[in-house]
Amino acid sequence: MVEVTEIKEETKVLLSKERELDADEIESLCQTYAVRTSVKAHLESLAQKIRRDANALKRLEKSQNEMEVDQIDDNDDHKEEEEERVLVEEVKTGKSQMKPIAPQTVAVPPILSQSQKYKSIDKFAFDAGSYNSPTVSIYISLPNIKSIPRENIQCDFTPTSFDLKIHDFQGGNYRLVKDNLDKDINPETSKIIVKADKIVIKLGKVKGEYGSYDSWMDLTSKKSKEDKKKMNNDPSASIMNLMKEMYDSGDDQMKKMIGETMLKQREGKLDGTGSNMGLDDI
Repeated sequence: MVEVTEIKEETKVLLSKERELDADEIESLCQTYAVRTSVKAHLESLAQKIRRDANALKRLEKSQNEMEVDQIDDNDDHKEEEEERVLVEEVKTGKSQMKPIAPQTVAVPPILSQSQKYKSIDKFAFDAGSYNSPTVSIYISLPNIKSIPRENIQCDFTPTSFDLKIHDFQGGNYRLVKDNLDKDINPETSKIIVKADKIVIKLGKVKGEYGSYDSWMDLTSKKSKEDKKKMNNDPSASIMNLMKEMYDSGDDQMKKMIGETMLKQREGKLDGTGSNMGLDDI
């Protein structure tokens, strides 16, 4: 009997001590990990509840020790012991306490690094396309470019420009921006295509007044935006500039053909007016 009594006393002591250790650990977790106010309140409330249970167990242990030493058989003490016994059973079965609430963690999506500094993309190939083709193309060689997320590659289009940005590729950010394009483009039909080792920019052409797509001489225009605006407002100036461009960039055969046209124009053989339409300026 003595050995059994000692075992019961040790068990009671360990149980009350465990409750205190549980409360200590919950308070430590609350201070270290809890961020939200509601979570802290739940954890603090739980710790207080467990400490009350521990105190009740301590009173039970004290009461039982006093009964064994003094042989007290008081009805009030017996009633308190019964209440404490019920409380112990509730603690053991988990009915007298709230379930611990784990600290809440909010998943934060990774932030895409977008430095304001870019390395300029200087090497690319330009394809003006064939006659009446709906697009012109820019080819940029970038080995292993498809290894980065697609959202890291962006291209903004306006009627007169495009702006390609590449973020977090091979330890840096890259950019290719071209303004004052040779001809206006259609942003809605313009797009980029990402392949394994290159990016292709497709610029949608705009149809001219005769229903065909404009022919491009180069990627960007040699004229300023103001000059281009004047040309659009003056059809004869537009024709003159076009012929000048053709003469300057053409081969010997093209120059010969334009020269013959100029001669016929001076002699009035083209429209019978004798007017040279300013072709002497070429």
